[in-house]
Amino acid sequence: MFTAYRQDEELSEEASLRLATMFGAGVACTGTGLCGAVTGALMAISMKHGRGTVDDLEAKPRTYELGKQFMTKFKEKVGSCICEEIIGVNIGTPEQLQEARDLKLFETTCLDAVKTAADILDQIL
Repeated sequence: MFTAYRQDEELSEEASLRLATMFGAGVACTGTGLCGAVTGALMAISMKHGRGTVDDLEAKPRTYELGKQFMTKFKEKVGSCICEEIIGVNIGTPEQLQEARDLKLFETTCLDAVKTAADILDQIL
């Protein structure tokens, strides 16, 4: 999500992939944190609207507001912003991760969450 919406002139694809890696699968593949699509979208909002200097104090509350708007809309459409609550299993254990793979949750439920996040992000950005 973040890599697709990054600002090319600010950050390379390689750097954005490295930066966002930790935030997938409920943050560090714990399954209990924010959905990776949500985290990536919040990072994209922050990259576009966030503080670019220490003195830009107005950017912070504006960026927080956009992030809250995103999360509210996402939760309304998907039901939650938390990985485990969205897919119904905690992929933080090897057994549950395999169950999610067997049920093809990454190709179905997660893909739907990514599409929803992109639709909302298109409206916000």
